Amino acid sequence: MVSTAKRTLEMQLLLGPDEAVPVAGRFSYRSDRPYEVEVAFLSRGETVATWLFARELLLGGVRGEVGQGDVRVWPDRRAGASHRIHVELATDDNVCELTVRATELTAWLEQTAAIVPPGHEDRYLDMDAHLARLLAGKC
Repeated sequence: MVSTAKRTLEMQLLLGPDEAVPVAGRFSYRSDRPYEVEVAFLSRGETVATWLFARELLLGGVRGEVGQGDVRVWPDRRAGASHRIHVELATDDNVCELTVRATELTAWLEQTAAIVPPGHEDRYLDMDAHLARLLAGKC
């Protein structure tokens, strides 16, 4: 049986040093895909973009700067700033930076850890099933 943790978190899309707009991010985690997190960005109830990346990036990004390339995550360290986590997503053409409340992200990450404890992902991954799907061209 597949266990899931889903939660929609209010994020801020940073447009400039003092300008941001709210964005809803639907965070999803599945026990049969224990290494990855899916974040669907919503506008007016519709998914406008979806990103898949390692749960490890969010777990590490709560404590310090992690990631390189397409996804980077780090806590806000500015004096007097509300405790938020930054998530930077990059493509060949664009980079966007979002923030989320650390308490909300941490609460959701705790839900994922209750499903699959960090460091034990390999115990939940059915490699034979994934290889069969890959070889059958269904991935």
